[in-house]
Amino acid sequence: MKIHPLVKEILITTEEIDEKCFELGQQISHYYLNEYPAKDNTILCLGLLKGCIPFMAKFIAHLVGVECETEYIVVSSYFGGVKSKDTPQILLDLPMPITNRDILLVEDIIDSGKTIKMIKDYLYLKGARSVKVVTLLDKKAGRKINLVADWYGFDVPPAFLIGFGLDYQERLRNLPYIAIADQEKLATWKWDIKK
Repeated sequence: MKIHPLVKEILITTEEIDEKCFELGQQISHYYLNEYPAKDNTILCLGLLKGCIPFMAKFIAHLVGVECETEYIVVSSYFGGVKSKDTPQILLDLPMPITNRDILLVEDIIDSGKTIKMIKDYLYLKGARSVKVVTLLDKKAGRKINLVADWYGFDVPPAFLIGFGLDYQERLRNLPYIAIADQEKLATWKWDIKK
């Protein structure tokens, strides 16, 4: 496999991601079937765009025995940079009512926790029956509020990560692994030159 020149180090391989998506699917299926039965045996998997797409696509394929609807919401907390802003903003809201629905928020990474906290509170205000959170990556060192994901795949260090949905200025989401970005190279990178 060719490694992108902006990758400093591969942190999590494609194979490790695949295994973790399977494990999370099994755990969450068990929860909604046995511990907290979902209303009408159906959960609404609500992905936070755009980073959630690769994780959500892989993960929901492993939900077994529980029905799953999918919907997306756009919340911006980075605005093209590498550090999150203080106040996340909803840019695209849900197109339908969610009163008395069991919602599973699907996120690629939890960093400060502010975005997920804001969305959870918002969904409860809109009448959700339950709101749980699954994230592929948990960056606890960046946490600014007391927020714990209900399920997570990997603890990650306080580094700038790219790949598998994680971007730098909307690019590099398509890398099939999760990597630490080489920030020195990013600072001078020219996108128009083939490397």
